[in-house]
Amino acid sequence: MIINTMRTVNIAELKARLSAYIQLVRNGEEVLVCDRNKPVARIVPCHLEEHSQQEQRLVANGVLALPLDKRSASVSWPEPPGDVPDEVIQEVWREEREGR
Repeated sequence: MIINTMRTVNIAELKARLSAYIQLVRNGEEVLVCDRNKPVARIVPCHLEEHSQQEQRLVANGVLALPLDKRSASVSWPEPPGDVPDEVIQEVWREEREGR
């Protein structure tokens, strides 16, 4: 049985050594961020290799948040026809969030 331990860091140390902690995350580790030893956030690797270039751009721009869990292989969604510009997708998501 393999037990993965998560690195824990307080905010002050994270601020002082951010690049080093980001490198750990790039290497696949998770980092638990604490404020006065109380967990407040988690930094996790971002695996985007299996996503399209458009999805990667939208994630990088903060427009798209990918699901935490993968859907089952039995569910398949059709690929949309054509190449939809990022701006159009952003507007559709904005309208959905505003409840239109």
